[in-house]
Amino acid sequence: CMTCSHLVLVNHKGELSRQLQDLLEVCLFAVRHLRLARIQPRLAFVLRDQHDRSRAVHEDMLKQMRSHLEDAARTLGSPLHDLIMLDSTAVFLLPSAVTSELRQGQEVCWTSELFAREVLHLRSEVFRWLREDSCRRQGEGPSEF
Repeated sequence: CMTCSHLVLVNHKGELSRQLQDLLEVCLFAVRHLRLARIQPRLAFVLRDQHDRSRAVHEDMLKQMRSHLEDAARTLGSPLHDLIMLDSTAVFLLPSAVTSELRQGQEVCWTSELFAREVLHLRSEVFRWLREDSCRRQGEGPSEF
C-alpha cells in the first residue's frame, strides 16, 4: 500500500511498538530495493483503545520511531523524506469504540459519543492531509494514481 497510496493509515490497537517499527522498516527496504516508490505517501497512525490520550506520550514514541526509520532509510542511501512523509501530526488517538455496562443483570453495549466525535475529527484530518499534500504536489507534475 505504500507504493500506490498517497495516504497510508495504520490502524493499530495500542501504542507505537517496536514490532510495528520493524514492519515499517521492512516496507521501506522493499519499496527502495524493488524501486516501486513513484509517490511519497503520508504515513499516519490511528491508535485505538487509548485510555491515556495525552499527546506528549505519543509524540515521544513517534519521535523515537521516526529516528529509527531515518536510520533505516540512511542505510538504504536515501533520506526518509524521499520515501515517506511522517510528521508530528502522524498520530491520531481514539478512545474505545464500545462502552458496556450491566443493566438488570444483562450486558448492554453501545458506541460512545466520544468515539463518534473523534472519528469525525479523524475524517476531517484525513481530508486536510490530502488537501495539503495535493497542494504540495502541484508543483511536482501530475499526480500518480
